[in-house]
Amino acid sequence: MKTKTLTGFHVLKSVLSLILVFVMNTWSFSQTKTYVNNQNSQIYGVCLICSVQNPQNAIGSNENDYSLMQIPLGAIARIEQTLIFPATTKLNKVIIGIGTGQASLSVQLLGGVAIETFNGNVSNNDYKIVNSELLKIGISNPNKGTIEFIATKPYDRVRVTLNSGLLNLNSGLSIYYAYHIPDGCTFPAFDPLHYYPFNGNTNDIISGANIISTTNPPSFNTMICHQGINASGTSANSLKANLSPSLKDAYTIAFWAKTEQGEPNLPPPSLTVDAFAVRFRIRNDSLVLGITPPNFGLEPAMEERSSVNTSAEFHHYVLRSENNKTTLYKNGSIVRNNNGFPILIDLEPFQLILNLIDGSVVVSLDRAQIDEFIVYNKTLTDEEIQALYNSYDRPMISSSGLYSYDKILKNIPTNDAFTISPNPTTGQITLDGNILLLGSDISIRNTAGMEVYRSKLTSKTFDLPATLSGGVYILTLQTKDKKVYTRKIILTR
Repeated sequence: MKTKTLTGFHVLKSVLSLILVFVMNTWSFSQTKTYVNNQNSQIYGVCLICSVQNPQNAIGSNENDYSLMQIPLGAIARIEQTLIFPATTKLNKVIIGIGTGQASLSVQLLGGVAIETFNGNVSNNDYKIVNSELLKIGISNPNKGTIEFIATKPYDRVRVTLNSGLLNLNSGLSIYYAYHIPDGCTFPAFDPLHYYPFNGNTNDIISGANIISTTNPPSFNTMICHQGINASGTSANSLKANLSPSLKDAYTIAFWAKTEQGEPNLPPPSLTVDAFAVRFRIRNDSLVLGITPPNFGLEPAMEERSSVNTSAEFHHYVLRSENNKTTLYKNGSIVRNNNGFPILIDLEPFQLILNLIDGSVVVSLDRAQIDEFIVYNKTLTDEEIQALYNSYDRPMISSSGLYSYDKILKNIPTNDAFTISPNPTTGQITLDGNILLLGSDISIRNTAGMEVYRSKLTSKTFDLPATLSGGVYILTLQTKDKKVYTRKIILTR
């Protein structure tokens, strides 16, 4: 009897402990939500019965009441409700609760709804129509859902726009709440060219230049950010991404990785990255940076200084290359050997090898794991590399002490600038910036996604077609070097 009582006591204790953990986790999660605490709204167009009802209901933590934006059928108008957070914040995830009186939400129904973030009154130029990637429809109540996205620039407000004349949202759009939550695995800062999060697939979520598995199908496990690629036991894998050969002039590659512990009588586990004639290899006892010979099957023709490595846990690695010189970073800092010299390899004597390599990056995993593979078409600074590492919920510490991640983001200039003025416009616009404009292809689409104008840019100033009525349009510019920029145009006629 005594034994049974003790057993029952321990079972009860375990159950209570699990309940306590669940409650604490739920409470902890709820504390991470930062709700909007202010708002403003505006109606554009001649529409006497357009309205924003109870706009203040979108503010605060009450997720049951709502504001209501209404544009009746046939009216030509636009309503904007700007939802304001307590302070400017860094990259994280934004969730906006929405609903409608329709039978169920759908991307088609919300074809006239758009979102855009601002830092103060300055737009982040990320205006986008709500699509299937942004919209999450409720399972138990399909006429309610959320708009969810990752903010990629500092912001303190989100604008929700309801455009008329598209589909039947006659019952209006309800906004229940808006909040942001920290997400250590957000879209990377500093505008990467390629981003492979490896969350169950090998897709590049920026350009679509997906990685190809050249050996075994990749296996995915929970890692630093949701999922990553795991090559354990006999499931060695080789992954290849076809990138632009022009990247070899200046690029930065970043990723998280670790290798398993070695076993006697077996080659040591390893992870190897071959990029534009540079080979970087991680083992559980060393890091090696060297030159890739023309035959990829050989060991590096030249290896620079090795450094002791501990790969039993994940570390963040960065390869920064410019002017044929490549530097290795680990956990935000330049890797140094026992003599205090940074691991830096000069590729100038091997320029012939560089010319033989195409625009591909090959990642080989043997009892190793990799996550968050990012490629930049520029060299990040020391501060940026440290900020990138710290953005994954790591302690905000630099070699000189604590520093502000937000401050770093604000003080780093954007390499490419592209502006449209005036905006709003009555028909004539001027394009400007430090990018290659003349000879670019211009495309203009309405908010339903239909192209209404296309032309080759021969002058920075041009007139929009007289056939376009007033409203919101999306201008896409593709330069001669294939860079693409998108901006919102407000046409008032």
